[in-house]
This record gives sequence, C-alpha cells and structure tokens, in this order.
Amino acid sequence: MKKHVLFVMLGAMMLSLEAVFAQAVPEQQAQPVQQTESVQATQPVEKTQLLVYSGAGLKKAMEEIKTTYEKTHDVDIQYVYAGSAQLISQIALSGKGDVFIVGSEKVYDAAVQKGYADKPLLVAHHTPCIAVPAGNPKHITGLADLAKPGVKVILGDAKANAIGLSAEQIIKKNGLTGIDDNTVSRTATVNEIVTQLAMGEADAGIVTKDSIAGNSKLEMIQIPADQNIDQIIPVGTLTMSKHPEEAEAFAKYISSDAGKAIFQKHGFDPAN
Repeated sequence: MKKHVLFVMLGAMMLSLEAVFAQAVPEQQAQPVQQTESVQATQPVEKTQLLVYSGAGLKKAMEEIKTTYEKTHDVDIQYVYAGSAQLISQIALSGKGDVFIVGSEKVYDAAVQKGYADKPLLVAHHTPCIAVPAGNPKHITGLADLAKPGVKVILGDAKANAIGLSAEQIIKKNGLTGIDDNTVSRTATVNEIVTQLAMGEADAGIVTKDSIAGNSKLEMIQIPADQNIDQIIPVGTLTMSKHPEEAEAFAKYISSDAGKAIFQKHGFDPAN
C-alpha cells in the first residue's frame, strides 16, 4: 500500500514538473525576439551629409545657422569657407557639393552660367563701407580721402572675392583711381582685410559692414548710397547634389525669416 502511494506521489510530481517546463519554454523562446526589437529600436538614425560652399565673410552667421538647423533636422552640415573665386574652382574640381552661398549675385550668377548652381534665393545685404583703425589716426571721412598721398589702403582681390570686386566697381564709379596707387595689399578674403587693419598694417580699407560689426579695434565710415554699390547675398543648391531635397530645404531655411534673423544678428541687413 505504501509503495502504491509513493508511486502515485512521484507521478504527480513529474506531471507538475512537465507542466511548469511547458509554460517556461515559450517564455524563453519569446525573450530573444523582445531583445532584438529593443536593439533595433535604439540604433541611431543615419544623418544626411550636406556639403556647403560659403563665402569666408559669412562664417559667423553660417556657423550659428548650422547649430540651429542640425538640432531639428537629421543632417550633418559640412562647410568649405573661402573667397568666392576659390569656391567656384573647388566646386569645379571636386564635382560634388550641395549648397552654394556667396557675398555677390554677380559671382553666384557665374556659377549658374557654368552649370554648377540652380536659381538662387536672396538672404541679406552685403554692404561695403570704409574701415579704419580705432581712433581714425588719418582722419578718413570718405572715399576721396583714400586717394590722398600717404594713405595706406588694403583692398580685397577683385579676382578672388566679392568685396574686392565691389571695391573695384566703387573706385571706377567714383573716378578715384588714386586709391589703387595707395593700395599696399590685396587679400583673398574680407576677413584678412579686417585682420590686417586691426594690426595697424594700413590706414583704411573697403570691407563690408557686417565684417566689422562689434569689432572694437576698428571704426566704420559709411559710404553714401549714391557712391556705393550694394551687394545681395544669394544662396542656392548645386546641380551635382546627391541630396537635392535636403539641400533645397537647407537653402530655404537660410533665406527664411529665421535664417535672415540670424544674419541680422551678425550685422547684415535682411534682403526683401
């Protein structure tokens, strides 16, 4: 009798173990699937890389635009900064890129004519002015003073950057060829003019208003509108872009009210 009871108890225990094991197996089999889904959910989204060619004088505004834009878009923006002529050469040599922004419509139009760039959007004014070292030791009051004997002038290279081309046109417009005789340096970018003037290497230079905004080492002298040649900053997509939709979206952001507000913060007057 005792043996019979023992066999019954052992049988019951085995059935209970089988039931527990049968319930545990599905849970163990389902667990790897849940882990796989978790791993997939945490994988980072691959960002689209945009290559942007930008005039060197626009760097401060463009860096802030990059920081702001990347916070809300899955893109990684890479800049190439240089003088306008150098930028076009790099676009031609590399055959790649997504967005082009430069300080002169004339320079941008050259890229369009070569088939590199699409129709532009307008961003901000790139207005020329005269810059002098703080204290204005040569008492410069206008363009005519830059042509006086003994005044050392720094200009941009007309073949290399937008401000150099603008200065050349302004000199021609006002018949002040004596400025060329006083020119001691021609730079590849507007930033180099600003640096040399701040170091006291010349008495005056023609730059853009935005390039010396907030610079305590330099003073600004406005050029009257009838003597000046204002420039507009255009931005647009490049025809060889491999990410045309993302490139167009970024160009539109730069020319939007939000983008223009950033440019205005850095001394640029927004374009209409």
